[in-house]
Amino acid sequence: MTALTTLADAYDLERVRTAPVGGRDAMAQVAAYEERKKAHPDRKHWSLVDQNDPGDDGPAEVLDGDLDRWKRLKSGPNRGRWRMVGFSPSTHEARAGEPQTWQQLAYHYGPLTEATAEDR
Repeated sequence: MTALTTLADAYDLERVRTAPVGGRDAMAQVAAYEERKKAHPDRKHWSLVDQNDPGDDGPAEVLDGDLDRWKRLKSGPNRGRWRMVGFSPSTHEARAGEPQTWQQLAYHYGPLTEATAEDR
Protein backbone atom coordinates (compact mmCIF):
# COMPACT_ATOMS: atom_id res chain seq x y z
CA MET A 1 0.00 0.00 0.00
CA THR A 2 1.25 3.47 -0.90
CA ALA A 3 1.97 5.70 2.08
CA LEU A 4 -0.09 8.84 2.58
CA THR A 5 1.60 12.05 1.48
CA THR A 6 2.58 14.17 4.47
CA LEU A 7 3.02 17.92 4.60
CA ALA A 8 6.79 17.37 4.74
CA ASP A 9 6.55 15.33 1.52
CA ALA A 10 4.45 18.05 -0.10
CA TYR A 11 7.03 20.76 0.60
CA ASP A 12 9.41 18.80 -1.66
CA LEU A 13 7.01 18.90 -4.63
CA GLU A 14 7.98 21.27 -7.46
CA ARG A 15 4.67 23.16 -7.41
CA VAL A 16 5.13 23.91 -3.70
CA ARG A 17 8.82 24.82 -3.92
CA THR A 18 8.08 27.33 -6.71
CA ALA A 19 5.02 28.87 -5.03
CA PRO A 20 5.33 32.40 -3.60
CA VAL A 21 6.91 32.26 -0.14
CA GLY A 22 3.80 33.57 1.62
CA GLY A 23 1.64 30.88 0.04
CA ARG A 24 3.78 27.78 0.48
CA ASP A 25 2.09 26.53 3.66
CA ALA A 26 -1.37 26.58 2.10
CA MET A 27 0.00 25.19 -1.17
CA ALA A 28 1.63 22.31 0.73
CA GLN A 29 -1.70 21.47 2.39
CA VAL A 30 -3.49 21.54 -0.98
CA ALA A 31 -0.77 19.50 -2.68
CA ALA A 32 -0.77 16.86 0.08
CA TYR A 33 -4.57 16.63 -0.18
CA GLU A 34 -4.41 16.21 -3.97
CA GLU A 35 -1.65 13.58 -3.75
CA ARG A 36 -3.60 11.63 -1.12
CA LYS A 37 -6.76 11.67 -3.24
CA LYS A 38 -4.84 10.49 -6.29
CA ALA A 39 -2.98 7.70 -4.47
CA HIS A 40 -5.93 6.58 -2.30
CA PRO A 41 -9.19 7.25 -4.17
CA ASP A 42 -10.96 4.64 -2.03
CA ARG A 43 -10.52 6.68 1.16
CA LYS A 44 -12.22 9.88 2.34
CA HIS A 45 -10.08 13.02 2.41
CA TRP A 46 -10.70 16.61 3.49
CA SER A 47 -8.75 19.74 2.61
CA LEU A 48 -8.22 22.85 4.70
CA VAL A 49 -11.30 24.43 3.09
CA ASP A 50 -13.63 21.52 3.91
CA GLN A 51 -15.32 23.26 6.80
CA ASN A 52 -18.50 21.13 6.95
CA ASP A 53 -18.22 18.78 9.91
CA PRO A 54 -19.05 15.24 8.74
CA GLY A 55 -20.86 14.75 12.06
CA ASP A 56 -21.56 11.48 13.83
CA ASP A 57 -21.94 9.70 10.49
CA GLY A 58 -18.38 10.68 9.57
CA PRO A 59 -15.15 8.96 10.55
CA ALA A 60 -14.33 8.15 14.17
CA GLU A 61 -10.65 8.90 13.52
CA VAL A 62 -8.66 10.86 10.97
CA LEU A 63 -4.99 11.36 10.16
CA ASP A 64 -3.70 14.91 9.84
CA GLY A 65 -1.05 16.37 7.55
CA ASP A 66 1.74 14.90 9.69
CA LEU A 67 -0.07 11.54 10.01
CA ASP A 68 -0.97 12.20 13.64
CA ARG A 69 -4.20 10.46 14.59
CA TRP A 70 -7.22 12.44 15.86
CA LYS A 71 -10.26 10.86 17.49
CA ARG A 72 -13.77 12.31 17.54
CA LEU A 73 -14.98 12.69 21.12
CA LYS A 74 -18.30 10.90 21.58
CA SER A 75 -19.31 12.14 25.04
CA GLY A 76 -18.74 14.81 27.66
CA PRO A 77 -18.55 18.58 27.34
CA ASN A 78 -16.33 18.35 24.24
CA ARG A 79 -18.61 15.93 22.39
CA GLY A 80 -18.13 16.31 18.64
CA ARG A 81 -14.68 17.85 18.96
CA TRP A 82 -11.44 16.11 18.06
CA ARG A 83 -8.50 15.17 20.28
CA MET A 84 -5.04 14.11 19.13
CA VAL A 85 -4.29 10.51 20.06
CA GLY A 86 -0.81 10.25 21.56
CA PHE A 87 -0.38 13.99 22.14
CA SER A 88 3.00 14.78 23.67
CA PRO A 89 3.82 18.33 24.81
CA SER A 90 7.49 17.72 24.04
CA THR A 91 6.71 16.83 20.43
CA HIS A 92 3.56 18.77 19.52
CA GLU A 93 2.48 22.39 19.83
CA ALA A 94 0.31 23.10 22.88
CA ARG A 95 -2.81 23.79 20.78
CA ALA A 96 -2.74 20.17 19.51
CA GLY A 97 -3.40 18.99 23.06
CA GLU A 98 -6.73 20.81 23.21
CA PRO A 99 -10.01 19.53 21.76
CA GLN A 100 -10.48 21.00 18.27
CA THR A 101 -13.62 21.70 16.28
CA TRP A 102 -13.72 20.15 12.82
CA GLN A 103 -13.09 23.59 11.33
CA GLN A 104 -9.99 24.13 13.48
CA LEU A 105 -8.72 20.64 12.73
CA ALA A 106 -9.14 20.93 8.96
CA TYR A 107 -7.65 24.41 8.78
CA HIS A 108 -4.68 24.05 11.14
CA TYR A 109 -3.81 20.38 10.75
CA GLY A 110 -5.14 19.39 7.31
CA PRO A 111 -5.28 17.72 5.02
CA LEU A 112 -7.26 15.05 6.79
CA THR A 113 -7.75 11.45 5.75
CA GLU A 114 -10.05 8.87 7.25
CA ALA A 115 -7.93 6.56 9.43
CA THR A 116 -7.95 2.82 8.86
CA ALA A 117 -6.81 -0.08 11.01
CA GLU A 118 -3.71 -0.37 8.79
CA ASP A 119 -2.65 3.16 9.76
CA ARG A 120 -1.87 2.16 13.35
